[in-house]
Amino acid sequence: MMPNIIINENGAFGNTNYGVIRLLLYMVDVNMMSAIERPFFSTRRCIVVPTEGAPMCSKVGEGHIIFLNVKENYWCQWVYQFAHEYCHHLIDGTLTGEWSNLLWFEETICELSSLYNLNKMVDFCSTNGLPGYSSSVQVYLGNLLTKNNAYNLNASGGWYLEKSEILKNEKYKRDLYNAIAVMMYPLFVKNPNLWKLILNIGDIRSWTTLDDLFSHLEATADYSYSESLCRLRRMFS
Repeated sequence: MMPNIIINENGAFGNTNYGVIRLLLYMVDVNMMSAIERPFFSTRRCIVVPTEGAPMCSKVGEGHIIFLNVKENYWCQWVYQFAHEYCHHLIDGTLTGEWSNLLWFEETICELSSLYNLNKMVDFCSTNGLPGYSSSVQVYLGNLLTKNNAYNLNASGGWYLEKSEILKNEKYKRDLYNAIAVMMYPLFVKNPNLWKLILNIGDIRSWTTLDDLFSHLEATADYSYSESLCRLRRMFS
């Protein structure tokens, strides 16, 4: 039972095994709330509905509607899309649709949420009655971790100056966000508490420079992830 996550089972998702889907959405909540050390299923309500357009998260009243463009039992796609939009739900910014300032950073963090939760899904499938699916998840995740190797981003820094204008001015550069998320991914796997940074982002459009955002994040960090956050910042130096 997930009091904060409601799936609109109106048939538009196709011939879907909602029992498995509820398990997978349960998994995403548990993964993220464990990382940020908050009670499971304690967020404000979100309603998951189908769309023929792009997946998105929109405010409605005191909660959110999460639109997913996925059908049938493509479970990796369910987790990939939902984990991204659920990360927007947790950040809880303005979600106006306007492109400005550091929105690319939030999009990158949410892409990272997809990678992180797919990684968790491998073991989840093995221990929740879906052992034969673990290898499929590994392949799906492996493709996401390698598809943009051509960007060749250096985790020790130096790449951001070259890419900063593209990130700021060109909308929804999904391949580049993926490449940045892949670079960041090992830090979050090693220390899941680093996800606590999403609690302090707020309205991402209110930050005009990445340095200002990281200074704020470091000032609000606790001991469980402050060192990891410093390492993350150095990746953008």
